[in-house]
Amino acid sequence: MKPALLILDPQNDFFGDDNPNLAEFQTAVPTINAAIALFRQRRWPLVFVQHSSTKKPAGSYAWAIHEQFDCRPDDTRLSKRHYNAFWETELDALLQADGVDLVAVSGYVAEFCVLSTARGAQERGFRSAILAEGIAGMNGRYTQFTLELSPRITLAELEASSR
Repeated sequence: MKPALLILDPQNDFFGDDNPNLAEFQTAVPTINAAIALFRQRRWPLVFVQHSSTKKPAGSYAWAIHEQFDCRPDDTRLSKRHYNAFWETELDALLQADGVDLVAVSGYVAEFCVLSTARGAQERGFRSAILAEGIAGMNGRYTQFTLELSPRITLAELEASSR
């Protein structure tokens, strides 16, 4: 198994006081950072995916990756304009070139971006799983719904997968 970790929408826009589910977004950060550390240690690919829109134009403060995430200058980054990070991006080709067969999806807006990207991975022939405790939606019910509806993988399962 060669997994890739996608970190969807880890952007400043979601860490403001106007986020109705901010506590859940913050709770997911340590799990995501632990997954990032594991993927770096194993030399597995990881991709930070940033959503661009009129509200979050590329290069703006709202678009930038939030400081709580362990994102480094040499990390792979991808900009998307749709919920599905595969749609009209080079993500599929990037993962294919790296020999990835499992896409572990983490990040934000579970009910839209996380779910759409996980399904987009499946549609392109990858196995996909959502990182348990590594996602959040705009409402806790949406996060639970996404987890109930989708294949999941825990950090411990990822750690055990290459021993």
